Amino acid sequence: MNIYSVNKGIGYASSGVEYAQMYRKEIFDSLHFKDYYIFLNYLSRNIAVYTDLMGYPRNKIIGIYNFLSHRTTENSTFTIENFLECLDNQSNRNYELLNQTDQSIEVKINQMDRYKIWLLKSGVVDRIDYIVNNSLVSVSHYDKTLNNVEEYHNGKLIKRTFYEINGNPCYEQFYVNNEISVTFIDGQILYGKMAFYQYFFQQLNLQQNDVVIIDRPLDVIEGILPVLANKVRLFSVVHAEHYNENLSKGRHILWNNNYEYIFDYADYFEAIIVATDRQNRILTQQLNKDTEIKTIPVGYINKISQNHTYKPFSMITASRLAIEKHIDVLIKATVIAKTKLPSLTLDIYGEGGERSKLEALIKKYDAGNFIKLCGHQDLSKIYEHYSLYISASTSEGFGLSLLEAMGAGLPQIGVNVDYGNREFIQNGHNGLLFEKVDLQTMPYVMSESIVSFYERHLDETGREVAKLKAKAYLKQNVASMWSDLLEKGSEA
Repeated sequence: MNIYSVNKGIGYASSGVEYAQMYRKEIFDSLHFKDYYIFLNYLSRNIAVYTDLMGYPRNKIIGIYNFLSHRTTENSTFTIENFLECLDNQSNRNYELLNQTDQSIEVKINQMDRYKIWLLKSGVVDRIDYIVNNSLVSVSHYDKTLNNVEEYHNGKLIKRTFYEINGNPCYEQFYVNNEISVTFIDGQILYGKMAFYQYFFQQLNLQQNDVVIIDRPLDVIEGILPVLANKVRLFSVVHAEHYNENLSKGRHILWNNNYEYIFDYADYFEAIIVATDRQNRILTQQLNKDTEIKTIPVGYINKISQNHTYKPFSMITASRLAIEKHIDVLIKATVIAKTKLPSLTLDIYGEGGERSKLEALIKKYDAGNFIKLCGHQDLSKIYEHYSLYISASTSEGFGLSLLEAMGAGLPQIGVNVDYGNREFIQNGHNGLLFEKVDLQTMPYVMSESIVSFYERHLDETGREVAKLKAKAYLKQNVASMWSDLLEKGSEA
């Protein structure tokens, strides 16, 4: 039995889905399952740059574009010198190096032609733009050797050619409005993205007892279901709220469009996996199908912290710096609560697109001495030194950082919404839930909860309650759930 988890993309600011896959990988390793992680999106950078950050073993990574050009996931090793040597070997290609920085180097050929070499942090080549008369003509992407070349016309991508590791062209792909139009591969003509995905899954030579777990189904599942249904053991993981409560009435459920197709064709899935029992109960009632709805937490904790010391009035939050996490609300709430709790601090861990805006907001409130952006770090030994984990997110399918914080003994404050906050926070015992209000009002409501939390000394009394709740999420317990699900079906 091989297990394949299907995702779309991955980047520097990985989401909860990628972290959930990493937890799953570690559990599968402990169960001695053979597991692989499929990424379907085209990534302009070597996928190893991102997967190495997450700790994925390279032999478990299957990037669709590399797989179909018979390449494994390897280090980027193509150097500036390698490229300049290629120029030296071309006749009449004298060049001049310009504008050298740590990120890029410009190479001027003549008044019309130039190259811009983009570098990875290690100093090796990521990609090379070829520019003629100030117009982008092509982009060459490298890892160990030339990986693929993009061709542009009037600023628009029209074609990619993918190469084998030895430099031979392998297949070509044409684009209209940045979408796959036609792929020419192995003597076949594939029309559109879905046909390309189907071809890929056919090349995997999956067996009947192989497991395919769909983590990101949107714009994927409708194409690949025809080549997977009744041919493998199919599962799907729900990573978020699965429906819109406000726009659902009676038996009319407005599904989250990420999962609507899965639910419509649920009969083809051995099980749909959710992270909490509450979501299980709701979805089971709404879906009303024979497909099993299985509760398995998307994360686990290795051990429960025995630390009893922490910095008073210190708050921590950890997430992508994304607009939906409402970290700006948290910053404003901290500023307000600081007027009543002079020793209050907030450390924000994570990276993402909102960083510059959050930096500006901290500067606006002159809060840099008590609110800090700490970047992406391993928090396993950091959580326990804080007195409170706090979140302003109004939608969490589970909340891995909430689980990690609970395992470190941290009481929590969060919005009274499904599913993670209600799963982990026992209101008034190991933290506080506050009611969801509009985002303009939320900083004031949240600040009141912060003040109340410390006035009630929940930073002291809530720690033991948190540790007690955390026991259910120890690794051996979560691993047992996966083993029961997958081993049971493999014996059928």
